[in-house]
Amino acid sequence: MNKEIKIYIGITALMLIDLILYLTLDISFIGNLIDRIILWVWFLSTFYIVFKFIRKKWAKIYGGILIVIIGLSLLPMMIPFLTTIGFAIVNENSVKIDNEIHIRETSKSVIAMPYISILRNYWIFEREIGKTEYDFEIDDEFFGIDDAKSIKRLPKLNDKKIRLEFEFENGKVIREI
Repeated sequence: MNKEIKIYIGITALMLIDLILYLTLDISFIGNLIDRIILWVWFLSTFYIVFKFIRKKWAKIYGGILIVIIGLSLLPMMIPFLTTIGFAIVNENSVKIDNEIHIRETSKSVIAMPYISILRNYWIFEREIGKTEYDFEIDDEFFGIDDAKSIKRLPKLNDKKIRLEFEFENGKVIREI
């Protein structure tokens, strides 16, 4: 087997493992940048592999299967396709709270409501440990995490929940997650 094909199979396996962990256990690499790099490297290397070996029967079948899968993902209102493109391109706001956790505005689908994800760092990986509503209401006004003057982690009242204090110009909001 060619060295390029072995590298491509390794990149494909890494991307599939990363995707499965992200969708099932909410585990990804820290900051989503590595996830996006893996996706783009896989995407570009797919074109390279398919076009380099286009004369071989397996490359034609593989390229055809990928085209059919993309076509099928366009049928249900393009949701799987747009979700993948959104993941690869959209920049999500992220705020580091302390060395252990940070928060990010995110959505796992283009049709889902965005939410604030609380992520815990595990060396080069991060895992979503909680989520909360996207908006903060103070005196009938709505704010996002971009509007926050400061975000602090408060001492825990019980072992399970993380308490965060979001300070805005008009007041403070405490959320237990």
